[in-house]
Amino acid sequence: MADENIIELDAPKEKKWESRRSGDRWIWGLFLVICLISLVESYSASSQEVGKSGLFIPIIKHGLFLLSGIGVAYLLQHVHYNRLKVWIPIFAIVTLALVVYVMLHGDVINGARRSFRLPIVGFSVQPSEMAKLSVVTIIAFVMSKVQLPGGGVKWGGIVICGFIVLLFGACLYQQGFTNTVILMAISLSMMLISGVQWKRFFIVLLCYVASYGLYKEYKSYVDEKESAIVVQTVTTDAVAENKTGAIDRTDTRKNRLDNFDLNEDSVLAHPMSSSFLQEQYGYMARANGGIFGVMPGNSRETSRLPLAYSDYVFSIIVEELGLVGGIILIVLYLALSCRAGSIAWRCKRAFPALLIMGMAVMISVQALSHMAINCGLVPVTGQPLPFISQGGSSIIVMSIAIGIMLSVSRYAEYKKDKEASTVVNDSDSNEAINPAQL
Repeated sequence: MADENIIELDAPKEKKWESRRSGDRWIWGLFLVICLISLVESYSASSQEVGKSGLFIPIIKHGLFLLSGIGVAYLLQHVHYNRLKVWIPIFAIVTLALVVYVMLHGDVINGARRSFRLPIVGFSVQPSEMAKLSVVTIIAFVMSKVQLPGGGVKWGGIVICGFIVLLFGACLYQQGFTNTVILMAISLSMMLISGVQWKRFFIVLLCYVASYGLYKEYKSYVDEKESAIVVQTVTTDAVAENKTGAIDRTDTRKNRLDNFDLNEDSVLAHPMSSSFLQEQYGYMARANGGIFGVMPGNSRETSRLPLAYSDYVFSIIVEELGLVGGIILIVLYLALSCRAGSIAWRCKRAFPALLIMGMAVMISVQALSHMAINCGLVPVTGQPLPFISQGGSSIIVMSIAIGIMLSVSRYAEYKKDKEASTVVNDSDSNEAINPAQL
């Protein structure tokens, strides 16, 4: 027995990857705290849903999505992030196909085609959320392959990433211009993180702006041409459709931009009307909250604020938890990004560093966009608050992002770390050095 034990100690069984015991505790803690806030505030904001479906259905449905998201994150933390590389192009192709399908044949919700319903389970899927995840993984993979030895990024990688962002952005434009802007913001942030030279960064930014201008010119030309030969019909939902079946939201965007005005003609100066309903009730909710709020369950505006449980849930949070609660929630999202940045800075290789930062940027940009819309800093458009707004697609996609972050924190090789010697990443040996280490 003794000899066998000695042999066993001298020749331990090899493992392809050895890891830390679990994913980062700070990421887990922040994630679970946000989910706890979500469970309380989402139910509090679902008064309209309670009236339609019953007292406990909204909280059960949302709770199941959150529980599924936690389960997805837990499972993904046990999957080495390098195993995801083979799925990146497959996921991108499937996502792009679904985006195009929704653009042409998706369900019309609030005047736009944003989702489709799975026939068997009846679950609604929003490919726009999947597109954000796909773009982040592609940029992380490409940028990790085109790092220059002395710092900076090769032109080829920048061109590939820019083209992919423009492709997804063009397909998402009809579903909501904000989705395109968020994709561009995420990509520009990741380019900065990956060490793209400033000159090349501004060239990409100018290309994004120029592409938008060219699209607007093309759209105006097509509209003028079609208006002369096509008689547009109005559906029972009062939504104009062109002959391809795609929803035309040009007038909607124009009206929202016209309504977004911070001078004497702002929505605060207008009488209550259906055109300004969300903005005005949102302002009322935040004003009613004051500094410390009216406490959960005591919201006055939840029963009359349209889409309070999704697009305007942050206004209900500020009403119930006050300015203090709103600031705490912002700090939680920013703390998630800061923790990801701390892990990324310690990563020895480029891919895990860019991957974890890309996921954190995606979550934080989405959250800040929702809050900016609720606070009237940008024009109104529908963007969910990660993990808090009701909607299964957003919760699952953002939970996948958390799971990938946990996987990086568990398996990535750290530089100057006590655990670095116990972490074996053979597949990382040919990867570029983390640009933060240069």
